[in-house]
Amino acid sequence: MDWAELIKAIDANESFVISSHQSLDGDCVGSQLAFLWYLKSKGKRAACYCSDPLPHKLSFLTDSNLITQNKPAEKFDVLMVLDCSNISRLGWDECESAAKMVINIDHHRDNKNFGALNFVDSSAAATGEIIFSFFRESGITIPKHVAEALYAAVMTDTGGFRFNNTSSSVLRVCADLIELGVENSAIYEKVYSRHTPQALMLQSRIWSTLKFHLNGKVCSLDMPMSVLDEIGAKYSDSEGMADNTVTGEGVEVGIMTKHTPEETHISLRSTGRIDVGRIAQRIAGGGGHSCAAGCTIKLPYEQAMGQMLGILAKELGM
Repeated sequence: MDWAELIKAIDANESFVISSHQSLDGDCVGSQLAFLWYLKSKGKRAACYCSDPLPHKLSFLTDSNLITQNKPAEKFDVLMVLDCSNISRLGWDECESAAKMVINIDHHRDNKNFGALNFVDSSAAATGEIIFSFFRESGITIPKHVAEALYAAVMTDTGGFRFNNTSSSVLRVCADLIELGVENSAIYEKVYSRHTPQALMLQSRIWSTLKFHLNGKVCSLDMPMSVLDEIGAKYSDSEGMADNTVTGEGVEVGIMTKHTPEETHISLRSTGRIDVGRIAQRIAGGGGHSCAAGCTIKLPYEQAMGQMLGILAKELGM
C-alpha cells in the first residue's frame, strides 16, 4: 500500500479526532490507541471519541482512558475513522461536520470508501495489522505500549488466533510485536481470562438461553438488554459470547441476539460454508466478514429471529 498520501495529509494538518464503530472491540480500540500515539509523537493535537464506552477488559491498555464518550464540540482538521466499514456505524450523526477531511483506514470487505483518503485492505485480518504495516514501512519505531495495543487488535480480530483469517503473515506480525516487548500470554489472559463477577453472571444467563434450530445446523444465544440492569453488568461483558455459538458439533451458523422491545441486534458466526457477511448485508446497515458479521433488525426479538432463521433455512438448502 502506498502511504505517501496519508503521510502528506498528516503533515499538512494540525488537529485530529479519531473514532471507530459502535460496540468497541479489541481491534478498534488497539488501532485508535496506536494511531493516537503516532499523531501525538508527530506533535499533532489529537483526541479519541467513540459513541460507546470502552470495554472493561481493554482498560489495561496504555492511554485507554483517552478514548472518551465526551463528544467534541470543536471542529478538527481531520476525522480519522479506523476499523469501520460505514461511517453511519460511528453512531455519531454530526461526524462528517466535525472535521474538514475524513481519512478511512479499515479491513472490512464491505467498506464504502467514504473518506477523502481510503486505505482499505480486506486481506488484512485486522485494522491493527494495517497500521502496523504503515508504521513499519514508514520506518517508525514502535514503543512497547503501542506494540501491545496492536497485538491486542490482531489477537482479538482473529478470535485469539482461532479464526481462519490467522494467516502466516498475521503470525509474523505478532512475532515482530513480541520482539518489541509484548508479553503475549499476559495480553491473552487480560482479554480472555479475567472477568468481573457481574460479567460471569451475565455469561451464565446467556448460556442458559442456548437453543438449536434447523436440525441442529444453527445455534443461538440470547441477551435481553434488560438483563444488564438486573445483574449490574455492562454491555461489553457479553463480548465474545457470539463465538461460542459455532462450537457445537454439526453447527454451521451461530446467532447471538441482543434486544430491546423495539429492535434486535444479531451477531452471526459461521464455520465456513455459509457466508454470514453477505447475509448481514441484506439488512440495512449490516455487514462484516464471511465468518463473523452483524446487523440490526428493527423488530422485536421473536419476529427478528423468525426472519433470520427463514433466511438461514434458504441458505442451508432447507
